[in-house]
Amino acid sequence: MVDVRHIRGESVDELTPEQLLLVDEAHLADDEMIWIDMTEPSPDEVLLVLKKWFPVHELILSDIQRALGAAQDEEQFHHPKVDDYGTYLFIIMHALVGPDAETTEPATYLRQTKEAQLNIIVGQHLLITHHAIDLPAITRIKSVCIRNAQVMERGPDYVLHLILDELVDDYLPLVGVYEDRVEELEHLVFKSTSNLTLIRILEIKRQLQKVRRDVVYQREIINRLARGDFSIISLSESMYYRNVYDHLVRVSDQVDTCRELASSILEAYFSVSSARLNEVMKRLTLISTIFLPITFITSLYGMNFVHMPELQLPWAYPAVLGLIVVVAAVMYLQFKRRGWVG
Repeated sequence: MVDVRHIRGESVDELTPEQLLLVDEAHLADDEMIWIDMTEPSPDEVLLVLKKWFPVHELILSDIQRALGAAQDEEQFHHPKVDDYGTYLFIIMHALVGPDAETTEPATYLRQTKEAQLNIIVGQHLLITHHAIDLPAITRIKSVCIRNAQVMERGPDYVLHLILDELVDDYLPLVGVYEDRVEELEHLVFKSTSNLTLIRILEIKRQLQKVRRDVVYQREIINRLARGDFSIISLSESMYYRNVYDHLVRVSDQVDTCRELASSILEAYFSVSSARLNEVMKRLTLISTIFLPITFITSLYGMNFVHMPELQLPWAYPAVLGLIVVVAAVMYLQFKRRGWVG
């Protein structure tokens, strides 16, 4: 689907792809701007916009096709980046799509949260957003622009900052859920040291590592946009990008804190496991020690000598059993008095 918005002054018109071909992007006035939002477009729609109307570099087409092909496999997404092609910028960002229904259960939230690759082309009077699935951030900004044409009147670089700000804000609920999940695991470690607990800790560390990698890439991109490295981004708008950068730094710090806590929980898991193993070995050693003299006594009576006077006595067997009980009890009490029995 291709959604085209053409702003002229304070009016916003919706164009069809065919009507778009009649607009010359190179001759748009200063108060004009076109925003083309492409959601899971067909190959024909991609060619119409990015080949016929606004021809882009073949590397951009390759990255866009890769995003469509990797829509179901987040591991295949291109890492976030920004490329300067002179008259326009090509930006790749990663967007989050939360669960459809509200859920307070961290594991469910994390399982249902999806990631998508957002491809952005921004020019002097042009903004193109391309994504394989519906993105709440894009939907919210389009709604704002429809209600208030003055937002788009400020230009593509201003609208771009709004989109990036929404993308960053979408990370805040996710980071909050990770914090809750890490807290749950922290309590779980001291209740259970099963393999399932270890798997959960390692999985949360892997997820946090992936989030951190995306956040670090995107932080560098927004930092470059805020520094004024690109002529497409006006200096008057760069302060807004610095604000987005500050938000992303906060997200990055929270993710790093979660990773450090997850690493500490993993160390605590091994410490608790080791302590419990030592406790088990301690009990087994005590049992073996107690049975050592008992084994000696019973093995002594197992010697097959003819001249063993005790064999003929009627009280010999119960006497030996009593001796075994007394020896075991005395050794246990000695261990307990020394604090060796937990």
